[in-house]
Amino acid sequence: MTRGLGVVIGVMVALLVVVVSCSAIGYTVKQTNLANQKNAAIKFISGWPDVEEIRFTQEGSVGGGGSWAVNAVVTIAGKEYQEILGPHTLGGEPLPEPQTPPSAASVTVIYSDGTTEVLK
Repeated sequence: MTRGLGVVIGVMVALLVVVVSCSAIGYTVKQTNLANQKNAAIKFISGWPDVEEIRFTQEGSVGGGGSWAVNAVVTIAGKEYQEILGPHTLGGEPLPEPQTPPSAASVTVIYSDGTTEVLK
């Protein structure tokens, strides 16, 4: 009877460890995705200074090319563009040429979890 109780306790402890580990991994992945989204937004804004808003439509992921990327809707001069952004990735609809000189407006960034931030 004692041996059976030991096995049950061992299984319970193992399940607890698995649940806690998965929770921690999920939290880390979410935080990494949000940090990657912010970095992608900053990089994009530096090349396209007329951006008004960037709205990430999903969490990012590593694609077949090995680079992290994410889908986003980018608003420039009131028009929305479907883009794929990442530290080493830029793709999607053709974008307008940046204005010369660029505007100094702030950019609203809406992350995939619904939080917002204004970048300058």
